[in-house]
Amino acid sequence: MDKPSVGIQILAGGIAGFSETLVTYPAEFVKTRRQLPQGLTKALSSLDIIRSTYKTAGFSGFYSGCRALATSNAFKSGIRFLSFETSKDYLSKNLPLSASGSVNPAVNVLAGLSAGISESILVVTPGEALKTRIVEDAVRNGASGGDLSGTVVAIIKSDGILALWKGIGPVLCKQGTNSAVRFTTFSTLQQEAVKRWPEGGSNMLSTLGIGAISGVVTVYASMPFDNIKTRMQSSNQVTRSMYSCAGEILRSGGISGFWKGTSPRLIRLTLSSSITFAVYDQIVKTVEHFSIERQTAEVIIAP
Repeated sequence: MDKPSVGIQILAGGIAGFSETLVTYPAEFVKTRRQLPQGLTKALSSLDIIRSTYKTAGFSGFYSGCRALATSNAFKSGIRFLSFETSKDYLSKNLPLSASGSVNPAVNVLAGLSAGISESILVVTPGEALKTRIVEDAVRNGASGGDLSGTVVAIIKSDGILALWKGIGPVLCKQGTNSAVRFTTFSTLQQEAVKRWPEGGSNMLSTLGIGAISGVVTVYASMPFDNIKTRMQSSNQVTRSMYSCAGEILRSGGISGFWKGTSPRLIRLTLSSSITFAVYDQIVKTVEHFSIERQTAEVIIAP
């Protein structure tokens, strides 16, 4: 399959990102609640959070902050796939081949880092900041939290527009790790699957399975940065620097504190990786299929 156009990459990535957020957001909500400062969440377990949220706000309570993250993820995924494919194309032409004559392994790692940095600066940090603040409001008010536009205005009024990029350091580290590890793992496993099973190595079922595995690897690699990011973006957090937050987490929870909230994030990223890669691949294939059909029809109709 030829490399998809820029427009198709953005469209497919955007739909994939929006779709996976709608499906997996409850796990993201639980994870964020667990990561918020102890005084606010009272060190509740995931099950405690599920029970209390459903009791106070019903099923809709699990979607507090979803609109901010879904919008962010739609743009993020479009930027991620576009940046990754563009960087990969450039690096493949400029880096030497591996000893076996295949694409240099560094290509996927560097292209993934490029994608992670691009999405962090442009959309992820503001989206995560808004989501964290709305989830905090939900904890305090026992409801579904504030609305998206109202939260944007409140943050800008109280802390200035740059507050939307609070926590950009750990977000850059997290997203860079996310994309580098996710794309590298996915590409490596997919290439291996195609070699072993030429007929089924790139179908939807294998894409879902490989995407799930890449999600598991990504979670454990990037979880410390995710915890630091959530702590920095909390409205209760007075510590400003990434290193101070890391020290605070280490003192209060030990080394394991950096992996707090791993279970719900593991569920979310395992599903989201599967859904994102599968939806992206299917949309690209569908659009290209219709494009080929239209071109064929035009050739037949032409005198």
